[in-house]
Amino acid sequence: MKKALTIVLALLLALGIGAFAGCQAKPAESPSSSESASASASESASASESASQEASNEKPLKIAFFVSDLSNVFHQAQYAVAKEYAKEKYGAEVYAFDGQSDSNVMTQNIDQILAQGMDMATLHIWDNEAAIPGIKAALDAGVTVASFFSPVPGTGIPVVRSDEAGVAFAMGVEMATQWKNANPDKPIVMVELGWPNHTEVKSGRTDPFVEGVLSVDPKAKDLGCLDASAGADAAKQIIADLCTQHPEVNLIFSEASNLTVGTMAALREAGRGKFDNGKPLTEIVCSVDFDEVEMGDVYDPNSSLKLSMGLPPIETAKARIDNLFAIRNGEIEQKGDTEQEFFAKAYTISFWTMDRADAAAWLNEQFGTNVK
Repeated sequence: MKKALTIVLALLLALGIGAFAGCQAKPAESPSSSESASASASESASASESASQEASNEKPLKIAFFVSDLSNVFHQAQYAVAKEYAKEKYGAEVYAFDGQSDSNVMTQNIDQILAQGMDMATLHIWDNEAAIPGIKAALDAGVTVASFFSPVPGTGIPVVRSDEAGVAFAMGVEMATQWKNANPDKPIVMVELGWPNHTEVKSGRTDPFVEGVLSVDPKAKDLGCLDASAGADAAKQIIADLCTQHPEVNLIFSEASNLTVGTMAALREAGRGKFDNGKPLTEIVCSVDFDEVEMGDVYDPNSSLKLSMGLPPIETAKARIDNLFAIRNGEIEQKGDTEQEFFAKAYTISFWTMDRADAAAWLNEQFGTNVK
């Protein structure tokens, strides 16, 4: 009996030890694939959130957007477009640097690039030599710099220019052709009012216009570019004198819209400025900076102002902003042996070749007007 009890106890002890050992030997369960994916997604989300947080903490790039005169409607519209475009496309902030039509103010604004912590600058200046020290200081500080309208010789920085030369040439061709068709017996005598000593005005407006006229009539006489840089009153006096001293003048290029105000006023006071239902009687006038005011004259069949160079604020502003980022991204050299030029589109607004409705649509799109 004792022997049988001993055997039973031994068997029970062996079974208990085996059961305990079996529980301990069972391998730990690994997480399911869905649990692993969930953990991985959580980690990715955390990393993405951290990256987004880091990006949001970065300050937006600040752009100094120089204009020669913010009271000019073209520059007002250009700045407004640049501000919106840079924000939407690049997340950058644009600040207007108003030159107030004063070369000294423009030069002083160069120093404000660093003082106001600008990261990029697109310049519109008149005194290149005076601006060079400030430009070099900005470049040395790592600011991305380009210019608008005029290259800055000696800096090697890129420049964005409007295709003024192409439009000026086209206006010269059209004016000469229309005059000869209407008045074949009256020789062409042309004159330009503007900035005779300004390199870019000469190369972009005066010279191409003269070349356009001469391409139609090589015998056309040019009285030259007369200095009307002082503004509308100066233009008015020049035209008044011309009507007395050179009444034969019949093609007039008034090289800015503010000058054209004085030009047309003087012609009318002299009993000129006349068309007869689209036919030139006294002269043909062309201008620059087509706007709502000029539209009234250009499409008046009895006014002698018949063409204007349309400088589009939308294309111009976008070209200036894109140019800066192309430099910053290494697509364009910041400094070259020469000042590399990039051209923005300009338009020929003409009584003869553009319908009034199309001109109105152009104005409304570019300047936000409501011309009918």
